[in-house]
Amino acid sequence: MKFVTKLSALVAVSMLAAGCVTQKGMDSSESMPTESTVETTNSVAKTDSEALKQGVDASGQESENTVKTANKPTELPKQKVGIFINANEFPSHTHIGTTKFNNFTKEYAYDWQLASTFFTKLKTAIEQSNRFEVVDVTPKVKGAWQLDFVVKQNDNWSFNENQNALRKSLLADGVSRIIVVQETPTVAITECGTYGCSEHESKGVGLFTRSFLGTDHYVASASYDVSFERLDKPVDIAAQPEFSELQDDAKKNVRIEKFLPPENFDEVTENELAPIKKSIISYFDRVAETVANYLSNQ
Repeated sequence: MKFVTKLSALVAVSMLAAGCVTQKGMDSSESMPTESTVETTNSVAKTDSEALKQGVDASGQESENTVKTANKPTELPKQKVGIFINANEFPSHTHIGTTKFNNFTKEYAYDWQLASTFFTKLKTAIEQSNRFEVVDVTPKVKGAWQLDFVVKQNDNWSFNENQNALRKSLLADGVSRIIVVQETPTVAITECGTYGCSEHESKGVGLFTRSFLGTDHYVASASYDVSFERLDKPVDIAAQPEFSELQDDAKKNVRIEKFLPPENFDEVTENELAPIKKSIISYFDRVAETVANYLSNQ
């Protein structure tokens, strides 16, 4: 009986011990992370790392963009140069004969587009500098007489008070300088003799001819008056030394030594006038280059 009792007690103790081990094993198993838990944890950590990296990259890119923006120079508004041209598109022929009865002026309907070409030459040369922009002020002007903004009084330049309204209107539009081109008579030939000198005028742009005692002279006449003024200061730019040559009538009227006499003096063909056109276009180029060089040094 005592043996059975001891045996029973031993079995009970063994069972209790087994139960404790089992319970301990179960607790240990539950406390260890499962495979899915590990993957989830790694994924979250990876996502957080990538997000942090992207945040750093974005912050760096934003800083770089900010530096680039700060270092980028501020672009200044372009200064506007207004142009007004009052001239024909086609050429003319002025002839001065031995007597006044032989004199005549004739216009030809050849489509030379002189005024348009002059405007384009000026615009192209001026806008080579990215500081300037050319605008046609014709829509705002009734005539060239309105554009005489600067006058000289007692050796001092001042604004013409009669044109202040238009000048201020142009300034409000951003126009700080104005170029005015007018077709006008110029002295084509000056002849001097025993009794003094006489001047003969070309009445317009084109061919000028002078016949005297069987001798003919052929002249390419760029009969223009070019003015160039500032609107913000009373300055007549065309009066500057660099423009003096262009204001000289002798430079506007170029004798063509090898000009072939036309078959019909009263009806010169366009082909026969080709050397005249070439010389006039050359004058446009010289004016445009002089204006552009002056502005580039301002």
